[in-house]
Amino acid sequence: MISLDEASSNNYRKNSVYRVRFLAAVVVAEIIMLMMIKLWPVPAQPDQSLKERDFSEEVIQLEDAVITRQTSGPPPPPKPTAPIPEPADEIIEEEITELDDIQFSEITDSLSSELLRGQGSEAGPIAGSPQQPPRIIRIVEPTTPDAAQKANIKAELTVRMLVGTDGRVEDASIEKIRLYERPGSREFRIVENIGYGIAETTLDAAMQWRFQPARSNGEPVRTYSRQIFTYGF
Repeated sequence: MISLDEASSNNYRKNSVYRVRFLAAVVVAEIIMLMMIKLWPVPAQPDQSLKERDFSEEVIQLEDAVITRQTSGPPPPPKPTAPIPEPADEIIEEEITELDDIQFSEITDSLSSELLRGQGSEAGPIAGSPQQPPRIIRIVEPTTPDAAQKANIKAELTVRMLVGTDGRVEDASIEKIRLYERPGSREFRIVENIGYGIAETTLDAAMQWRFQPARSNGEPVRTYSRQIFTYGF
């Protein structure tokens, strides 16, 4: 058995060893810290010469400006005169037409045929973009022909009407025909002719429309109006 004195001596030795190791670790840590501080890179110091440099204002002296004047040069030479051609007189004999030989009826007939348009309405220019477009006051719906009803035709016809200064339709023509493939579908194709008497019925109804005439500068003018006629909708 180990006596009490031997146990206390063993404990003392162990504590001494631990104390020595602890002190050695502290010494090593301090040495490492000193080396790090010693070897730590020092930032570059700014150049003291820049701080001490005296940035004095430089005085720029300008020489006196010398005013120069441009002397006028000699006048340009006169333009050469073009030669004046000598007139070559030539006597031209004109045929004198007597008034008895003129047929006034032929002149008036030709003028009236050129000025009158449409269905014999009043002549006058056609306004492309009047200040006040024509306004519809009477609509005549076309009657769908029986053949078109049996064929279940679904179509849209765009009609161009020439509206006169009295509000009547002078002329009407079909510009575009949309023929739909089947009822209930929005797919269509553009055709030139549709048949079934639809074009004739549409134009007959269009000629019966009435408008308030278009106006420009407060005066009634002739112009075009486009309307759409539908079948099968």
